[in-house]
Amino acid sequence: MRTLFASVLSVICIASVNYGYTQTAAADAPYRNPKLSADARAEDLLKRMTLEEKATMLSGSSWMESAPIERLGIPPIHMADGPLGVRSWMGSSAITNSANNPVNIESTSFPSGIAMAAAWNPALVEREGKAIAEEVKALGRDMILGPTVNINRQPLWGRNFEGYGEDPYLASRLGVAYIRGVQGEGVIPSVKHFDANNEEFERHRINAVIDERALHEIYLPAFKAAVQEAGVWTVMSAYNKLNGTYCAENDELLNKILKHEFGFKGFVISDWGSTYSTAPTVNAGMDLEMPGGAPLKAMLARPQTILSGNNGGWLEAGKVIAEVKAGHITETTLDDNVRRILRVIFLSGIFDHPHASGGLVDTPEQRAVALQGATEGIVLLKNERRLLPIEAARVRSIAVIGPNAAVARTGGGGSSLVRPKQATSPLDGIRSRAAKDQIAVSYALGVGMEGEDPVQDSPEAREKARDEAIAAASKADVAVVIVGRYFKNESEGFDVKTMYLPTGQDALIEAVEKVNPHTVVVLNTGDPVTMAAWLDATPALLDMWYGGQEGGAALASILFGDANPSGKLPVTLPKRFEDSPAAANYPGRDLTVHYAEGIYVGYRYFDTKNIEPAFPFGFGESYTTFAYSGLKVTPHVSGNQPVEVSLQVRNSGARAGAEVVEVYVHDDHAKIDRPVHELKDFARVELKPGESKTIALMLDRAAFSYWNPTTKAWQADPGTFEVQVGASSRDIRLRAHVVLEQ
Repeated sequence: MRTLFASVLSVICIASVNYGYTQTAAADAPYRNPKLSADARAEDLLKRMTLEEKATMLSGSSWMESAPIERLGIPPIHMADGPLGVRSWMGSSAITNSANNPVNIESTSFPSGIAMAAAWNPALVEREGKAIAEEVKALGRDMILGPTVNINRQPLWGRNFEGYGEDPYLASRLGVAYIRGVQGEGVIPSVKHFDANNEEFERHRINAVIDERALHEIYLPAFKAAVQEAGVWTVMSAYNKLNGTYCAENDELLNKILKHEFGFKGFVISDWGSTYSTAPTVNAGMDLEMPGGAPLKAMLARPQTILSGNNGGWLEAGKVIAEVKAGHITETTLDDNVRRILRVIFLSGIFDHPHASGGLVDTPEQRAVALQGATEGIVLLKNERRLLPIEAARVRSIAVIGPNAAVARTGGGGSSLVRPKQATSPLDGIRSRAAKDQIAVSYALGVGMEGEDPVQDSPEAREKARDEAIAAASKADVAVVIVGRYFKNESEGFDVKTMYLPTGQDALIEAVEKVNPHTVVVLNTGDPVTMAAWLDATPALLDMWYGGQEGGAALASILFGDANPSGKLPVTLPKRFEDSPAAANYPGRDLTVHYAEGIYVGYRYFDTKNIEPAFPFGFGESYTTFAYSGLKVTPHVSGNQPVEVSLQVRNSGARAGAEVVEVYVHDDHAKIDRPVHELKDFARVELKPGESKTIALMLDRAAFSYWNPTTKAWQADPGTFEVQVGASSRDIRLRAHVVLEQ
């Protein structure tokens, strides 16, 4: 009898009551078979679900978890903030273990997205995605909320540091790389924020008005690449409205473009508090609302990001069921929502192999990725009289000065801020490296960070700090002034007030440069800043962005020449905010911002309109030099076949280094207005002194195309195009022509 009972249990299992409905599921049900496809398993499981169970899956069960269906063995998706590492929330962990106890998070703080973009190294970004996914799994989580691929439209967006800059092609390549790294580990990424989240000002209410061509050429390509090239599993919608409709209930955006035109098969997840209705949201293609209707306490703990009257809960089961019964949501639509979530649960492997906490985080290998990213992302903007690198033969003392010198400013604020167990400040990095050459290092604050410490902000304290900095600088062979912002004045939730550095920092740079002609200025910020007051007098300038926990060590390696700077700007640095193409249409009036500049974003505007920036897109100097030669375009006349662009790059200097070769396409015969040129490919190449390598890049027909709003399709006009190869958008070294046939 016991044997018979056991055999019955092996066939009939998981019987329970859910919403008063009793149902059994066979242990050998097809959805439990890992040998079947994710689509087949999802379809089988969907047929076994009640209406109540389906509706339950459309909203989170807690702040960072989707709803489980225990009767059928459907696990929750455990989420974690990103995209720059796994973080705790509001100073206390939002990550818990299986016993629901908080997990102490000391994960790796990786460089900001803009710093990784400055490395122009997709392979490295893929390694970063892999490392972050490893830590996600080690902490028992299943999903990382990243990458951010929104375009840097204007210099004041509070989240510019999270993304990959101003160019849609560069953002696409790096977004795809990050996603592949994450999904390769069976962790779910969420590419965000779909779409046109380019300012934090009134982000819950602002209406971004964008013409169809700009939308397809500038603001959609990174998401399209994420879907069609990386097969991304989830897409996160944005808070804002797009052309009059909230992104979360925008049928044109979610259903027609994302799911039908792009072919997206994963699920759409809301940003936290970015839903505003029930039936319109579900019908538009939103599949999962986070955090859902239950955890209002968690929502209220973060009031600065939640619009009054929008505390979530629009897609909680009761509201969804009521709309289904009223005929406002069809069961076919509901099935599509749930099917997409189930498919990702199977694809990621978490149905069969749940991630268990207890693994290693912040390992030497993961820190090595962070260090390489921080190092390769540093951009040398100026180096007169070869002040850098610092060499012991001519430098015996260094004064390290500034509000960002003794503190590791790892990242901007908001959901991406990671607080690591340890982080190297610039001062610590410089001291450690200088000790090897017995170079003396002094330190002076110079000026307190505006808004950080009221005591340091007093007039008396500022005057004393500046006097100490001037004294230190006047006695040193070299002064290194490290300025910028920090997570409380550059963050998610609000935009930066001005392109100027915080109060007192410009004056500090000027004062130091007056007493020490060998001054190195280091920018430690995620946004462009105005440099007019001191740039001409500055012999050496570095942009280190937010370098994560290894930023200080990376900076020291560049300053002392242990690493050769190879970063290139992923964003144009304007001389002033008024020069930005979006300046006249920011932040918008009456809660509406018109993207009147259209496709002329970043270098497309500066180069086409011939407006001189402080530093152009793609620019970055090196301690060595590189020569380009032998450009060939094959075939010279092309139909639909790809065009190969090949050239030789030679390190013509005395140091090993890396060069980023940038390929732009110029079209002067189009039937529609186009920028003077557009980035269409790039390659990073490592070269020893005197070494040459042949670089081969491919341009498909899409590289010559533009979006035609009349035909609502991509179009390449037959005729002659110029292929431009250069070291920046303003430094074109080689040119060749290709004829595109009908």
